[in-house]
Amino acid sequence: MSRREVRVNVLVWRPRDPSAPADLSYGWPRVLQVRRTGTPWQLPGVLLRAGEGIMSAAGRAAYALGLELPTVHRALALDQLPAAGNAPEQLVIIVDGGWTDGDDVHVTDHSTSPCPHDCQHERRWASAHDLADKTGIATALSAALGKTPAFVVGRGGEVV
Repeated sequence: MSRREVRVNVLVWRPRDPSAPADLSYGWPRVLQVRRTGTPWQLPGVLLRAGEGIMSAAGRAAYALGLELPTVHRALALDQLPAAGNAPEQLVIIVDGGWTDGDDVHVTDHSTSPCPHDCQHERRWASAHDLADKTGIATALSAALGKTPAFVVGRGGEVV
């Protein structure tokens, strides 16, 4: 039997116009991504510990970023990633980390910056173009903005 993990990722986004966060007339918001040196960019997140609640895990991920979760807790999307190489199969739960004007995340536009905590990862604001092949992230961002996703995948894998 193959190993499985549950990962809780936090979607933190920065609108193009902070005075109207859900207004897409200026383009889709940027999304906070992190990575350890030499690894792919991804949403910040943690592995769910045995007996731990989903929002507790999301709170750990937000704390590591120096942020707090919004008071309204929402799971925005689920994604299932197959096992690959030595990595186990993962069920990914994407939780709403809220939006920010960017000042509290310590990342400058179009660049990376080191984490302010004692850890070895970088941060960046990714454009919608950078996320085009990440269906779970796109679905979660649409849900966070209150927009209908472009498509929904049904239980059998069919596009609904």
